[in-house]
Amino acid sequence: MERARLAEELRRRGIRVTAQRLAVAEAVVGTHEHLTAQEIFERVRERFPHITIGTIYNTLEVLTATGIVQPLPFPRGTRYDTNLEPHVNLVCIRCGHIEDYEDEKEALQRLAQEASRKAGFHIVSQHMDIYGFCTACAS
Repeated sequence: MERARLAEELRRRGIRVTAQRLAVAEAVVGTHEHLTAQEIFERVRERFPHITIGTIYNTLEVLTATGIVQPLPFPRGTRYDTNLEPHVNLVCIRCGHIEDYEDEKEALQRLAQEASRKAGFHIVSQHMDIYGFCTACAS
C-alpha cells in the first residue's frame, strides 16, 4: 500500500499519524512476511536511527487494537500478520519460515461455524497453524 493511502487509512481508524508510526505501519503492511517486533525495529531503525523498541511495541499495540495487524503467538516468539482473512499458517519447524495458505474453499469458515453451532461458542477470530518442513528444509 502506498504511503499516502496508508496514512489516510490510519487516520480513518482514529490513529494519530506520526512519521515513526507510519514507518512501523509501512514495515508491517508492506510485506507478506510474518515479522517479529525486533525485525520491525531493525527495518524501521534504518530510517529512524533513534527510534526505540518501546515505540515499536506501542505502535504494534495500536495497530492491533484498530484491526490492522494480528499478533500471532509462535514458539519462537510473537509475529505480526496483516492477512486478517481466514487462512492457515504453514510453519517450518526447522528454519521458522511462515507462509500463508489461503482458505479458498472456505473450509476454515465452515469448521468455525460448525464448532460455534455445536458448542454454542461465540467465535471472534480464528488462527490455524500447520507445522512441518518448507520446501527448502525438506530437501
